[in-house]
Amino acid sequence: MGSSRVKEKAEQWTVYLSFILFFAHLGLIALRNTFPDIAILQPLSSNYLSALYTPFSIILVYEVYLLILALPLSFTNSVQKQYEIISLIVIRNVFKDISLFDDFDQLAEQMDVILQLASDLGSGLLLFFLVGVFHHISLKRKSMSFLSEEQIQRFVNLKERVSVTLLFIFILLTAVSVWNFGEEVYRLLVFDEEFTLDLSVIFFIEFYTIMIFSDVFIFIASFMFSQTYSRLLRNAGFVSSTVILRISLSADPQYSGWIAAVALITGILSQLIYVYFTSLESRKEDEKEA
Repeated sequence: MGSSRVKEKAEQWTVYLSFILFFAHLGLIALRNTFPDIAILQPLSSNYLSALYTPFSIILVYEVYLLILALPLSFTNSVQKQYEIISLIVIRNVFKDISLFDDFDQLAEQMDVILQLASDLGSGLLLFFLVGVFHHISLKRKSMSFLSEEQIQRFVNLKERVSVTLLFIFILLTAVSVWNFGEEVYRLLVFDEEFTLDLSVIFFIEFYTIMIFSDVFIFIASFMFSQTYSRLLRNAGFVSSTVILRISLSADPQYSGWIAAVALITGILSQLIYVYFTSLESRKEDEKEA
């Protein structure tokens, strides 16, 4: 009950903060366009649509919080949440691409921006579809447990400890990211230095790196509770998928969404093969009982 109340409060504050920062961003853009002589506002895009990027970023951080909560419940749910987050990151880039347009009346002269927009939009929609495919296949799993109630509880307790550790790291990374952003803004305003922070992947590169080690830890720990071939190979596929997701965040923006799609396809195939093996094992058990 307590955890659900905390989750509800976190959701409310996420909505409030998204609205506040969205209107604040719009206000800054309005100031930039009204008073073009203010030098400190010039790094901002003059396109009002770029303000959509800000609330989307806040919602993405909240989705990471939900990912941490999902980890103790199910490894599959945790992986699916990772896929959802990476798809939202790619879709968020669409708003960034739109803000790069200097003049909508001269689109033909901005083909590089159009190509980047098409790449992000196309890969984002593909990721959205693949997340649905992964979810559909996951629903086909038959609830076959080869563990005792005690083993299940021990495994859940282990994942809860991992989740608590991730929550601490999540808070730390959020604080560091806010600090780095504030430092970059300070240097821009006071020393007129160039803003070099990549807002597209700030926080997420570090977090997905941590998630790789988290998934590997759970994968190794699963050996203590289940040594079935299909489950171990599926979990290994999930870990490989997380590694590819991390690579996509550091890749060239034009290819990052498509690399992320490879990660999702890896997860889908791993889950599909696991479902197939599970159905064979279920059929074998039914023949024994008959």
